[in-house]
Amino acid sequence: MDYIENYKKNISLYQEFVNEIIYTIQEESKSKGLTYANVIGRVKTVESVIEKIERKKIQNPSEDIFDYAGIRIVCLFEEEKEKFAKLVENVFIVTWKENKKTNLGPNQMGYQSLHFCVRFGVNFKGPRYNKFDGLIAEIQITTVLLEAWALINHTLVYKNESAIPLEIQRDINNVSSLLEVAQKVFDDSNKKRDEYLLMIEKSAKNEDILLSQAINFDTLSLFSKTLYPDMNISEFWQNKLIEDLDKNNFKTLRDIFIAISYARPFIEFYKQERPALFKYSTDIITKSLGFFDEDFRNTHDFSPITLEAFKKFKIK
Repeated sequence: MDYIENYKKNISLYQEFVNEIIYTIQEESKSKGLTYANVIGRVKTVESVIEKIERKKIQNPSEDIFDYAGIRIVCLFEEEKEKFAKLVENVFIVTWKENKKTNLGPNQMGYQSLHFCVRFGVNFKGPRYNKFDGLIAEIQITTVLLEAWALINHTLVYKNESAIPLEIQRDINNVSSLLEVAQKVFDDSNKKRDEYLLMIEKSAKNEDILLSQAINFDTLSLFSKTLYPDMNISEFWQNKLIEDLDKNNFKTLRDIFIAISYARPFIEFYKQERPALFKYSTDIITKSLGFFDEDFRNTHDFSPITLEAFKKFKIK
């Protein structure tokens, strides 16, 4: 078949095409502050193209197959799918789109992703992009849970729902239903967290209200940014800090603030002596707690240098 031989010659070009679209999505996401779990791509194998042509009895593959180049954007939450859909429509020329969820009946379960066929537009010209003229890629936007369901479902090698044995079909539908419920729980939890973050951000305007907040990752992050606006936090060490804190002695941010105030002379001294050990605001808070509280000092993973500094320095 001439089109198969022609496709074989262009596989490397399609791979470049996939890589360029992935790079574009990653850069555009970064510029817009969008986060994702993964962006992956693949070029359809020759065997897969032949199988699809035979299975669907395709007469004109060059016009009827659009997923030679496939890219998948995997989101964490359902609402992020729409944000990435807008990104795709704004960045690329969309020649076709489909929402798989709307095609499912009320009693049906299945892959609920957004699909787009795209190509580079007039904004992508020059030697880097001209070779991609005429090429179309399929972009799927899905979530982590839907992706897991699709990967497992695909291993069963059932291309047609009517070919699935009734017992297996029932089990697959049950799993799909459970994942849909799980996705809703995660989405609702994410919205609640956003509402909670907004609430504690408002509390930062009032010091007493802020300091009365219970200690968790979000409140401590806000506290750190408020106290040290020019420094970043270390997520790893902040989680370790919270894990090592004695929750009976440190219940609110005020308890941490007391430790920071007490240890301020030590921190000023130690920062001058070892500036490389103070890259993050988390470093200041952690070392303040270590100086203030012996139990925390013995629990937390401090370096020998810092432990020696604790012993030598005395509050005057």
